[in-house]
Amino acid sequence: MRPSLVLLHGFGEDARMWDDFIPGRFPNQTLHIPNYADWSDCLTIAEYARKIVDTLPQEQSFILIGHSMGGYIALELAKQFPQQVQGIIMLHSTPVADSADKKLQRDKTAAFIQEHGSEKFIRSFVANLFASHFVESHQELMDMLANRYSQLNQTGLIASTLAMKVREDLQDFVRSTDIPTLFVLGEKDPLITTEAIVELLAGKDQHKYVILSGVAHQGCYEAPEETYAAINQFINEIHA
Repeated sequence: MRPSLVLLHGFGEDARMWDDFIPGRFPNQTLHIPNYADWSDCLTIAEYARKIVDTLPQEQSFILIGHSMGGYIALELAKQFPQQVQGIIMLHSTPVADSADKKLQRDKTAAFIQEHGSEKFIRSFVANLFASHFVESHQELMDMLANRYSQLNQTGLIASTLAMKVREDLQDFVRSTDIPTLFVLGEKDPLITTEAIVELLAGKDQHKYVILSGVAHQGCYEAPEETYAAINQFINEIHA
């Protein structure tokens, strides 16, 4: 029996991101798509993982697909519940914990959201996740996403910001786990350093990576066919 797919959205978006990506894809897979954008009671990424696993069917196996923050949660789920996880797909995400500078930036982000609210933050945030040439040629999409997410729960945004700041570094877990992991990276991603991921995976035959040319942090939008092809090939290899 093929494992179900658990799709985990990123920060500054919610489960609707998958509505834009999955139509016509994964026709033979059972999908579980938790929505945690408005959760305000999780202080750590580990707490998000524990709360999400309670929403999933028990005694089943899963392949986890996490975008950005969703990737952080995917690694925590795999660490806490390895017997249920058959594969991990990290979309524009990293096992590397925040640096000191990044933690300060998270604090500033949380303070900005607290003072100015979700809408002002989201409208300044969305386009920064895409390559500049893509933004210029897809302004209608930028407007749609900004309008969609401008009403995200303010306390949920702050909670997830602070949880990401204190997340555990899971590089050793990635090095040691037998759970096959795929990293889908963007050549122009301003948030994830591809070189660090490539170095981390050196000599780890159970893990793979794909770097999307000309793509920043949103491969599901910027290069959906290439992103799906990488995911689908990885899933098929797990079940070869």
